[in-house]
Amino acid sequence: MTFKMVWKSTGEPVKNDDSSRHFRFIGTRASCQLEAKVEVPSIGFSWKSDPLSASKCDFAIMGEEVNGRYYDS
Repeated sequence: MTFKMVWKSTGEPVKNDDSSRHFRFIGTRASCQLEAKVEVPSIGFSWKSDPLSASKCDFAIMGEEVNGRYYDS
């Protein structure tokens, strides 16, 4: 399998902070595109997605998260 994934930040901030679950995420909304190809020569199978230019996402965010024992740092 090979794939190419492209993430681009929109600059719109996103923050999710839930101290009761020891979870924090800070980042930005993003767009994401993906192009993939799968080949299994042993069974003669191959598949290829639409090109990157035809790919679109409904939801993507990128940033940093902190959870578990690292929450307080």
